Amino acid sequence: MSISTAPAAEPAAATTPPAPVRRTRRFRHAREWWLGALLVLPALALAFTFKLVPLVRGVTTSFESSSGFGDSSFAGFDNYTRMFDDPMVLASFRNALLVVATLPVWIVVPLVLAVLIHQRAPGWKFFRAVYFIPYTIAPIVVGIMFRQILAPDGPINALLRTVGLEPLALEWLNGRNSALFSLVAVALWSFFGLGVMTYLAGLATIPDEVLEAAYLDGAGFWRRLFSVVVPMLRPTVAYWSVLCASGVLIWLFPLIYALTQGGPGDATMLPEYLVFLTTFQFLDRGYGSAIGIALFVFVALISVFSVRHMFKEGTRKPR
Repeated sequence: MSISTAPAAEPAAATTPPAPVRRTRRFRHAREWWLGALLVLPALALAFTFKLVPLVRGVTTSFESSSGFGDSSFAGFDNYTRMFDDPMVLASFRNALLVVATLPVWIVVPLVLAVLIHQRAPGWKFFRAVYFIPYTIAPIVVGIMFRQILAPDGPINALLRTVGLEPLALEWLNGRNSALFSLVAVALWSFFGLGVMTYLAGLATIPDEVLEAAYLDGAGFWRRLFSVVVPMLRPTVAYWSVLCASGVLIWLFPLIYALTQGGPGDATMLPEYLVFLTTFQFLDRGYGSAIGIALFVFVALISVFSVRHMFKEGTRKPR
């Protein structure tokens, strides 16, 4: 008996959308692309006008020699080679490195305060609002206020003398060893509230059960901070680190202007303030632009290193 087998069914050919459908899809994709381009265009125009054009202009000016705001002549790399022999420029970048060395304080202090607030420490609602208030005060106002507070006969020294700590009553803004770190302390007081808010936003993403489990296991505050909170907040910590690393060198101008004006001597002179003095007081536009470009490269290198570290920390999977 012969068994007849039916021929296997051929796979159905892929149906090609009709031409009107293809045209409709292409039109929809093109419309979405142009809509996205229109939304991005204002930001690109602003960045080009107020970022790229001034940067290019600054680079070209740094190769010029000028006196005042009149005519200028091409100077080549003279402005850049001049910086290596200028003790004020070298001192300003040395001070910049000292400021960068204080970044761990900028990163850790807001984190500790944010964790205390998140754990509902006594008075946490009050401190959550109070810590952010200094950030809302204009830096120039902060500088004027602390110039009175840190004066030799100001409230800080008066309090120290009252409690018997007169040897600690220093000339905070007039001492070569204390002026820069007093300036950094004022800047930290002014800006750390933003870091507290940033960390609180990150802490809101951590389940409360995780911290409660660590507490029940007997982990103390510091153990919970560095073994639980920090690993789970790597992207937030990295973001705040990048913001501080790139901003700490360009936030201090109004505080320097109000507190020390670069003194005593060159103790608090930073590149951004030196650019202002060179360009607008000494009217040496070419040399001031060269210092500004050197500062731009300095901050860019720190920012690139910080961004790469942030990317690695943000993409690392927790164990």
